[in-house]
Amino acid sequence: MIAALQMYDWPEVQPRLDAFWTDLAEDLHDLGIDAPASLSRPADLRSAWNAPDLLVGQTCGLPYVSNRCGSARLLARPDFNLQGAHGGTYSSALICRADDDAATLGDFRSRTAAINEIGSQSGCNALADAVLDVSDADDPPFFAQVTRSGSHRSSADLVVGGTADLAAIDAVAWALYAEVKPEHYARLRVINWTRPMPALPYITAHGNSDVEDTLFGALSRVVLKHADVPHRLPLPVGVLAAVDTDYDPIRAMAVRVSGMRLAPGMPSL
Repeated sequence: MIAALQMYDWPEVQPRLDAFWTDLAEDLHDLGIDAPASLSRPADLRSAWNAPDLLVGQTCGLPYVSNRCGSARLLARPDFNLQGAHGGTYSSALICRADDDAATLGDFRSRTAAINEIGSQSGCNALADAVLDVSDADDPPFFAQVTRSGSHRSSADLVVGGTADLAAIDAVAWALYAEVKPEHYARLRVINWTRPMPALPYITAHGNSDVEDTLFGALSRVVLKHADVPHRLPLPVGVLAAVDTDYDPIRAMAVRVSGMRLAPGMPSL
């Protein structure tokens, strides 16, 4: 079996995830489940999401609803109890430079945005959804240019450096950015938050359906054990039971932004 928790696996916080997994693996071993001793960190996230031997993983909501996780089953939704991420939901912070004169998202028309990647709920689709609230679907593309950064952290760096003017940053990644890059964080500000969506789900391979309740119970116990640890992020304070229909809001948002282009020459969503 493998375990992969790479959605917020920044180098500075990998020891926290490793310690969390060590405790969870021990709990699972006590319950008779042969959990791996350490986390896997494959370069191809999709390979982990689709692995038939995935014991515990985490994915983005958009890959889950668009079947990029294959037959993986939901285990839980995390509750981070942060600004923009609580109650099993999360939003994205729409960030710009602190000295930018813009007051609203509408002020960024014909400017440059950064996204982590097409296919990201929090970095791309949530931004597109917010743009539709201040423009019309039949308007020309809202931004003059969109730069793909590869990660939320890199998107924030591009805004700090002036390569981009705006980015949508997952609320948990935004809190991590404040911790690990405080000097850059201080040069940015939030102009708004995107609408809340169900948080990044924990998943397991389809073949583990007979131990889902056991996995959920262990995950709940160990998350609570780590909830009061100083500098706990990217770990949540709790987990909630999850069913497929919880992610219908992401499906609806994907339909709403489908066919939209954020900038000239950019592929449609």
